[in-house]
Amino acid sequence: MTNKLKYLVFAFLLFTYSLNSVAQQEQDTVYLTSKPSNNATLFGIGTSSLYDTYLSILKYKGTSFRLMNERMRRTSWFGGKFNKQQTINLEFAMAENPAKNADEYWLMLDYSIGGHYNFYKTDKLKLSAGALWNTAAGVLYNQRNSNNPASARAYTNIQLSALALYNWKFMTFRWQMDTPVAGCLFSPKFGQSYYEISLGNSVGLVNFASLHNQRALRNYISVDFPINKYSIRVGYLGSFYQTKVNSIQTHTYSNSFMIGIVSESINLGGKKIDKSKVKSCYY
Repeated sequence: MTNKLKYLVFAFLLFTYSLNSVAQQEQDTVYLTSKPSNNATLFGIGTSSLYDTYLSILKYKGTSFRLMNERMRRTSWFGGKFNKQQTINLEFAMAENPAKNADEYWLMLDYSIGGHYNFYKTDKLKLSAGALWNTAAGVLYNQRNSNNPASARAYTNIQLSALALYNWKFMTFRWQMDTPVAGCLFSPKFGQSYYEISLGNSVGLVNFASLHNQRALRNYISVDFPINKYSIRVGYLGSFYQTKVNSIQTHTYSNSFMIGIVSESINLGGKKIDKSKVKSCYY
């Protein structure tokens, strides 16, 4: 091989290596600067307590079922210390009165969006605080009543939220608490039928909501751990909501065991990236 050909081969190899190095650096940059999403879909089952004096003076107790989807994503706000959270929750409950001769059925869909600011972070522990906007609509049906068999529920609130994440060995523990501070809610007056409302008697249906007439707490504790190629999330979700408006008292309490699958991903060209190569907002 002539010297000239050797120089050409060497130059070609050097050029190829340089291109690969630049491509790898660009790929690493994409991994590190992209914003991965932590997605979880969970099913829950537990106990439920239903109370609404518009329908009955009795408290009904039974079983609650939940289907919940949650997404958390790192953002560029506040120097990358703000994480966005979005939750969709569907709950269905069946309950009996103390004499076990009448049933109530509860269906509620709620949505919340907001985020948390990471004010303390180490390799193992993350502490965050923030706010969420929550809105919900549902209905409670009592099979015994004939004139007013159902009670509609609707509310929207600004919630304060605190979140803690702790990594221990191969597991990630999470504790989150949310509570509303201000909003508005729908409530008929005691004895006011929905037929009257449909005729235009709508005075006093929308009410300002705060701690004086609405109290609620959402307590969520979970742990994530890997099984083969999947991440599993199990935990406890306690949801406690009560109101006292227009001479009507209500409460909806539930304690649920939650289990589901978690994925950590980011979309680039329709393909998912290994979560170990990105800066997760969760792990």
